[in-house]
Amino acid sequence: MIDLRSDTVTKPDKALLKEVLEANLGDDEYGEDPTVNALQEKCSKLFGFEDGLFISSGLMGNQISLLIHNSPGTEVITSSDSHIKNYEHGAAAFLSRVQFREVDHIDGLLNFDSIEQIINKSKIHKPTIRTISIENTHLASGGSIIKYEDIKHLYTLTQSKGLSLHVDGARVLHSILQSKSPYDYGSISDSLTFCFSKALGAPIGSMLLGSKQFIKQAREYRKILGGGMRQVGVIASIANKALDQREAILQDHEKTRLVYESISDKYFCKEILYKGTNMIIFKFSNTKNSNEFIENLKSKNVLAGLIDDKSVRIVFHKDVHINDTKNIIDAINYSSSGE
Repeated sequence: MIDLRSDTVTKPDKALLKEVLEANLGDDEYGEDPTVNALQEKCSKLFGFEDGLFISSGLMGNQISLLIHNSPGTEVITSSDSHIKNYEHGAAAFLSRVQFREVDHIDGLLNFDSIEQIINKSKIHKPTIRTISIENTHLASGGSIIKYEDIKHLYTLTQSKGLSLHVDGARVLHSILQSKSPYDYGSISDSLTFCFSKALGAPIGSMLLGSKQFIKQAREYRKILGGGMRQVGVIASIANKALDQREAILQDHEKTRLVYESISDKYFCKEILYKGTNMIIFKFSNTKNSNEFIENLKSKNVLAGLIDDKSVRIVFHKDVHINDTKNIIDAINYSSSGE
């Protein structure tokens, strides 16, 4: 069975697991795990931030960032279909007690004029806006890339308004590698989180990056949320090795491109989203057709997943072999019975 439900389904290979046996360990709650400390320093330097914190998930990184950047009752500007708003089980309402203000966007890039209008309107009778959150790559639009220069422009706007800019960069490496853009997000955002368990092949873990003061606060919130860990170098060692192999992500993009370009009928569903990274989203007009599409793929030994009741997603990753693409293409073309 070829599993395309997500790039989180990958399993660490023997080369990654070997890292565990050779890792130097300590108690990370005391800041004494040398493997974790080295990974945090490596990531902060790579992305141009002052400091970093190894955490269990991207959701934790996003929510810690909201806790630091906001106070209860304030607002966060984001897109209507962002992960931080829709796919984190209401954590923002439960933890930081903020609410979201939606703004128009194209492929994840927020409309600057709309942001200006929303900020101006919030000065009277409306909640204070403290943070803008973007997602790169943007999941709901098919893994689209927000250009580095556009984020830089947005950061200039947030600074002029006294706001913080958080980047949910769960798949930011896809954006950086595909567009050959700078890694230096520390100069264009206040905080960034990215995942080791999406596409890189590590079994668990994310990195939260920010200023030294930000990470000092983040460490406290991580503890409060139950995220403090002990000899977590066993996991960080795999994350470190996986990060070193990040260029392999481009192979996933190539597999995705091959499949997209080989879909014989692109009009069997309402819309197909493909933005040049590692996922394809098929949008149907009703749930019956989306579910039938998934079942037809499954009958051909291909697993796909829903991101909403009418949208089917396939995601390519390191455990999908280049030779698997023919079977995937055949399965999609077989399953492409018209609406």
